[in-house]
Amino acid sequence: MYFNEINISECFPLLVFENQEEEKLFLQNLKSKGIFLYKQVYDALCNWQTNCSIKYEHFKNLIRYDKSIRDKLYKYLCVAEEHLRNIIFEELETLEKFEDNENKKLDIDALQNKDKSNLNSNLYEYSYSRFFDFGTIEKIFEKYDLAIKYSIDQNDIVMVRKKLRNKVMHHNMLLLSYHTDKSKIEREIKEIEDGVEALYRLMPTEVFKEGSIQNGKLVGGLTQDINKSNFKDGDINQPPYENLICLHKFKDGRFNR
Repeated sequence: MYFNEINISECFPLLVFENQEEEKLFLQNLKSKGIFLYKQVYDALCNWQTNCSIKYEHFKNLIRYDKSIRDKLYKYLCVAEEHLRNIIFEELETLEKFEDNENKKLDIDALQNKDKSNLNSNLYEYSYSRFFDFGTIEKIFEKYDLAIKYSIDQNDIVMVRKKLRNKVMHHNMLLLSYHTDKSKIEREIKEIEDGVEALYRLMPTEVFKEGSIQNGKLVGGLTQDINKSNFKDGDINQPPYENLICLHKFKDGRFNR
């Protein structure tokens, strides 16, 4: 289907534009976003609020909100992964020295306790391998009881991988997944929120969890960034933006469901 052949009123009969400029933006963005993404978002909104017209503002906001959440979660997933990797490098070592670190698989069973006086690390160099992923980190933590030693819940590592990381790393709608049915989207959001709560617990410092005060304002932190996508300045006491499908309020590491 060519973009200039699309009849908006036929493909998106309940979509309402406030003016011609909105309709023009819709068609322009359709070329980069794609008809299939647009149709999924439209169908999801139709199922979310039945027997109602769909404002273009709500349609646009859902796509923008979803990308905002994905981008922010990606940042904190990187923080968590770096933290867990650093624990592994400080505690364990491999005696193998690889010439081609990018294509080697690690024998997890052969890892040994790290000599803390030695600032060189074969294991750190191996981490550049394409096989050293979050799943490898999870297995190492479980085998060598690193979660217990560092007061981390192993289940949080598992949950972040299963319910959050793999979803965030793909360039698809996060809140919807591939669904348009309301009940399935609600289950998807519940899984994402469970993953975010686990991610919060994996943050290495309070600053990464709650942010810091700079010039009299609270800045940064997972809590602030999650809420900022739906509330002005991340203040959950303020009226929310017009996001029909979104995460719940996030406070003290928990969603208010």
